[in-house]
Amino acid sequence: MDQYIPKRRVPVTLLSRDNEGVQGDVFLDLDPTGVRHQTILAKLNETLRFLPVAMGPRGQVHLVHKSRVTRITAGPNVLPSDVFNRGFLPWREEEGEVWLSDGTSVAGRIWMPLERPTQRVSDFLNQRGWEFFVLLTGRAVQLVNSEAVVRVVLTESAGAPLDSPDSRIDGMCWPDPSQFVFGFEGRP
Repeated sequence: MDQYIPKRRVPVTLLSRDNEGVQGDVFLDLDPTGVRHQTILAKLNETLRFLPVAMGPRGQVHLVHKSRVTRITAGPNVLPSDVFNRGFLPWREEEGEVWLSDGTSVAGRIWMPLERPTQRVSDFLNQRGWEFFVLLTGRAVQLVNSEAVVRVVLTESAGAPLDSPDSRIDGMCWPDPSQFVFGFEGRP
C-alpha cells in the first residue's frame, strides 16, 4: 500500500494538439516538514507518463498523457514560486520564439539553469528529452513540452554576415603582427 502524501490543488490551463485549452487543477505534493513544496514544473518533469488533473464543476480526475500536452500555464492567482523555482544555481534567460507542433508560436525568454557558463539554448533544449521547460512571456509563465517544439527562433545572430564568403573576407580586420609577442617570458 502506498503512503498517502498530502497534496494541494493548483489551477492551470492545459493546451494540447487536440484542444485550445482546458482548465483544471493539478495536485502538488506538500512537504510534510514545510521546508520545500513541489512546483508545477517539477510535477510535469516527474518520470510518470500521466498527469492527474481535476476538471469540470465536480472536479472529476482525468489522467492526461503528458506527451499530448504542448504547454501549460498557471492560473492568474498562482504564486510564481508554485510554478517553478529558480533556486540558488546560476541561470540565464534568452529571447526567442518557440514554434509548437499544434501550429502555435509563443515569444518570450527561455529560462535555463546553467550547467556550464558557455551553455547555449541548443545545448539546453537537446538535454531536455521529454521534459518541460520554462518560457517567460510578459507576466505569464508557459511550461512548454520540449517534445512539442518544432523550432525555436532566437533573437541572437551568428555574429557574422551570412551572405557571401567574399564579403566576409573583405570585411575582416587582421591584427597588426607587431602586436604579437615572440619568445619566452615576453621577450622579443
